Amino acid sequence: MSTDNQQGGGWIVVALVIAACYVSLPETLVYHGGRLLKRPVVASRAVLEAEVERAADAYGLSRKVLKALVKVESAYNPKAVSKVGARGIAQIMPFNAKRCGLPDADHLWDPTYNLRCGAKILREELDQHGDLHRALTVYNCGRVKCAEGQQYAKKVLALSTVY
Repeated sequence: MSTDNQQGGGWIVVALVIAACYVSLPETLVYHGGRLLKRPVVASRAVLEAEVERAADAYGLSRKVLKALVKVESAYNPKAVSKVGARGIAQIMPFNAKRCGLPDADHLWDPTYNLRCGAKILREELDQHGDLHRALTVYNCGRVKCAEGQQYAKKVLALSTVY
């Protein structure tokens, strides 16, 4: 075989190696690689659950509680939008983007930023109010004395016992 044929076929080998690596890479690595490259990526439920756990750990929150919060808020739908405009998997209001150190509210469509923002807000409310029920109430409606928020807190806490 000539050298030209060997070199010409080399790109096939390289393509196959790259494809094999892509297929065998952990799903979270592919997800974060796409995010870093600013490519549209769709996170699977497994990736989203792993991101919930990372966010909970980063902010010293119960993984069970944060999983329940996400289930109640969006049912793990990163594209969810509430009737009042809360966005993403943890249902963050656009005005809270700055509170979380994000340059703009468009970053709330990224599930990882959204989860981190939700965990940060819940941590801040927990630190301020000293009680998870109150913190969840404020997370939901912005104040402690809110019947809807109190029902929300009960629902999240009850669901957290399932996880």
